[in-house]
Amino acid sequence: MIEKDYIMRMIAQLSGVLAQVLFAKQAGKNKEAGEIIQNAYEELFGLSGELIKSLDAETLAGLLGSPEKIKALATLLKEEGEVFLALKQDAAARQSYAKSLALFKRLLPTEDAAILDEVAALQARLE
Repeated sequence: MIEKDYIMRMIAQLSGVLAQVLFAKQAGKNKEAGEIIQNAYEELFGLSGELIKSLDAETLAGLLGSPEKIKALATLLKEEGEVFLALKQDAAARQSYAKSLALFKRLLPTEDAAILDEVAALQARLE
């Protein structure tokens, strides 16, 4: 029960972060959106953005443990890729997309259409 409550709080926090990122992006404040994401890595997962970038997807998935946390981090990394793309930092965007894709793939096989859609979209972006 405690783990379920934690996951529900984390999902609520992630939704808030994604709303802040979307608002900043719509206002053309892409650098601010990136800062929001960096802070969220620390707040939601207790990991710095630098550590997340340096670890492979398998290690990250092991640290995070639950599929919900893996999906949350993969989602944030995808958003970070979008921010980097808007900032014309293509190499950084590609790195974020690739890490996101690798994490989403750790959740396969699944019947969750949202995850399958994310995998397909990220694969298309990286081609």
